[in-house]
Amino acid sequence: MATISPVAVSASPAMHQLQNELSCHPILNPIHPMGKHNAPFKNFTRNGLSNPGTGEGRLDDAQQLFDNLPLRNESYCSAVIASHARSGNFTQAFNLFEKMLIEGLRPNALALTSLLKVSSNVGGFGLSRQLHGWSVRAGFRLDTGIRTALITMYSHCGMLDDARRVFDETPVSFVDDVFLWNSIIAAYILYECWIEAFRLFGEMVSFGLVAPTELTYATIVNACGSVGEEKYGATIHGRIIKGGMLEATNLWNSLVTFYTKCGNLQDANRLFERIPRKNVVSWNAIIAANEQNNEEENALDVFRRMVRVRPPLEPNRITFLSVLSAVSGLSALKHGREIHSHIIRLGLEFETSIVNSLITMYSKCREVGKARAVFERLHFKDLITWNAMLSGYEQNEQQESCFNIFKKMQLSGFEPDSHSFTVILSAASSDPSRLIYLRRGRAIHGYILRRTATSGVSLPISNAMLTMYAKFNRVADAEKIFKEMKKRDSYSWNAMMDGYSSNAQFDGALMIFLDMLKKGLPLDHLSLSILLTSCGKLVLLHLGKQCHSIIVKLFFDQNCACWNALLSINNALVSMYSKCGSIDDAAQVFSRMERRDVFSWTAMITGYAQHGMAFESLQLYKRMKTNSVKPNHVTFLGLLMACAHGGLVEKGTHLFHSMTKDYGLNPSIEHYACMIDLFSRSGRFDCAKSLVESAITLFGPDHGDTSNLWRVLLGACHAHKHLELGVEVATKILELEPEDEATHISLANIYASKGLWEDSISVRKTMRDKDLKKEIGCSWIDVGNKRHVFVAGDIFHSSRKEIYDKLGELDFRLRRMGYVPMTDFVLHDVDEMQKEAIIGYHSEKLAVSFGLLQNGVGNKGVIRVIKNLRVCGDCHNWMKFTSLVEERDIILRDSRRFHFFKNGRCSCRDFW
Repeated sequence: MATISPVAVSASPAMHQLQNELSCHPILNPIHPMGKHNAPFKNFTRNGLSNPGTGEGRLDDAQQLFDNLPLRNESYCSAVIASHARSGNFTQAFNLFEKMLIEGLRPNALALTSLLKVSSNVGGFGLSRQLHGWSVRAGFRLDTGIRTALITMYSHCGMLDDARRVFDETPVSFVDDVFLWNSIIAAYILYECWIEAFRLFGEMVSFGLVAPTELTYATIVNACGSVGEEKYGATIHGRIIKGGMLEATNLWNSLVTFYTKCGNLQDANRLFERIPRKNVVSWNAIIAANEQNNEEENALDVFRRMVRVRPPLEPNRITFLSVLSAVSGLSALKHGREIHSHIIRLGLEFETSIVNSLITMYSKCREVGKARAVFERLHFKDLITWNAMLSGYEQNEQQESCFNIFKKMQLSGFEPDSHSFTVILSAASSDPSRLIYLRRGRAIHGYILRRTATSGVSLPISNAMLTMYAKFNRVADAEKIFKEMKKRDSYSWNAMMDGYSSNAQFDGALMIFLDMLKKGLPLDHLSLSILLTSCGKLVLLHLGKQCHSIIVKLFFDQNCACWNALLSINNALVSMYSKCGSIDDAAQVFSRMERRDVFSWTAMITGYAQHGMAFESLQLYKRMKTNSVKPNHVTFLGLLMACAHGGLVEKGTHLFHSMTKDYGLNPSIEHYACMIDLFSRSGRFDCAKSLVESAITLFGPDHGDTSNLWRVLLGACHAHKHLELGVEVATKILELEPEDEATHISLANIYASKGLWEDSISVRKTMRDKDLKKEIGCSWIDVGNKRHVFVAGDIFHSSRKEIYDKLGELDFRLRRMGYVPMTDFVLHDVDEMQKEAIIGYHSEKLAVSFGLLQNGVGNKGVIRVIKNLRVCGDCHNWMKFTSLVEERDIILRDSRRFHFFKNGRCSCRDFW
């Protein structure tokens, strides 16, 4: 016999103890004299059999059945027991078994085997143990059929150790029973003990006492697929071919499924075509194989072949589940309707699992009304049905309907599960501008806590709540949930990291990333994409480049990322380099991408727009259309921004109308803001004002962002010194938001630019009375791993003496080249000398001077400076002269855009 494995040695001795206890039982001991005066077998049934309807009330029926049997002998009664067990009539089978014992009849091995196989499903562990004890006392100990049934019974009861003990105690003379080997191998596979299952199969083959059957090979091949052991599975495939066993269709089907699970779709398709006698399972296997490997079109093609095959082959429930999933992946509504008609013709339209898939399919195809109609026609809904409808509304952004179906589900008596709560929390966080959704989300949070007070909140629900609070800018609440989570997965870390990043708490995002590194957690493409986004928003080019190097090592060199992961990372890299002012690096990443989606093109178009490269942005848009990529709302935002920075009024107007006319996209507040910026930059203030009024009429005066449209127009009035319109617009804004400090500052500056000092002072006095603070202008530059921040006239920097010396030197050299300070940008009522002194120490000039000092003489590196406010005209002119005199490239990012100074010129062409 095979060597006893460690798992068998550790088997519980409870079996032997139970056998000793049962040896004295008057009913279970067949040696004991039987008779009606003995203790009835009723206790056996009542204690061991948990099937509804079993007990005293059923004994009369059993007695009547027993009494009416034409031949009351052991063989006939045992055959009836076996028949009942196979038919699922468990109560009748066990009651008849009890009556045989009471009448002194001895059930045979057939009856006992049948009862053992079903006992774990009916009476559980207790009943199974009693049957085992009776079989030992009745002398069936050496029967291999009984042993096979015992192995199956113990494995289904969760007693793998005892199942192995039964196998190991089999006498050597019986080891040639293939069913015994099949049952123990299947037991280990049931509990995913793959190594032991493979070892047993190896022993079975190496002993040579028993040849594997079709079932053996099918079982072990399926196990290889489950763990991705393609090499070992291919070896077994070779043995099957050598053994001439490929006549069996079920083996072909198992091999197709095996190669599918190992990700080898090519071999799976090849094997399928060679199956001599394909059955429904064969077609289902290859349809599922293509669908699971994202080859949805191939899956649909195979289904079309299946319904045309002769003789006709009828698709079943499994077929339609795979095909509908393929349709959902493609959002192919036409094919979905055709398949729905097939389902109706076959009478499966009320099969719950198929209806669930139909709801999902129609929802993915944006036909949520049709999904609801299918949902309402189903009489017997399960929780999956309700969740499918819930997800359909959430995916189609019909939040109110989502909340309504959630309530209806509860009123129908269905308790929401983890998926239900995840979906409804996602619906609650879909529109952060609506506080009513936050209130609903909080109410759901409270309900979840009350419902799961003892068991704790599941991981998916915690992740959904964390995401919801982060989207509503409730970062403290998100932090609390994150810290209280007993278990976290990659989604948890990424969600918290993204919550910090999207709420401009970039240091928090970076700290989360560092924690992930310290804990040795795996970094996926989402983690790195979020980090790159934070680097872009913080303009941390050096950190972004370090992240890029990590990406190359983790993904590109080892070639371990899927296409979608690489695409996401490349998109984030393009965006990061663009926002950090390194547009050439962004273009290089974009040009090397083997695959691009709408986000790739949009990131590059927007990057060019932010750098004032309107021509490049528009040319890229033409290439995008040539590649048949449909633009989205963000694409048009980038294009309109490019037109605004380039003064391309006609082109911008054409693109604005093209959104609706050519692509069915309705312009948002942001698109109107770009158009207002475009018109006002070009001096067309009447058009700009008219567009603001049209937008307010369209979106409603209560829309939270309409005041931003007036701010855009006010900014242009300030830049163009348009006094009358500026005062009018500022008044409108202050009527809506009286405490808006930026509007007060703009109004004061407009007055000052026209020399109306008393009006300007009056506005500033109003600010002081209201305790409104002006945002302090500052600029910063990264040198090494340290960020140096400057304010105008800064006297606190450790290198202040060297900086001011450098600034003085530059002033002397620039004046010799023709630079003249533009003192009209000083909005203070002081003399010319004071104006020159004020304008000469602006923060961006100090930052550039420091950068020139740190980079050393002759160093041709680019100086990158960021400013939180808009650069003034004098500083812009000073940068141009400095880039010429110092022969250095300077990139300045202000609150509006990038300025690239080179050889005395700026990329904006003095239009900003």
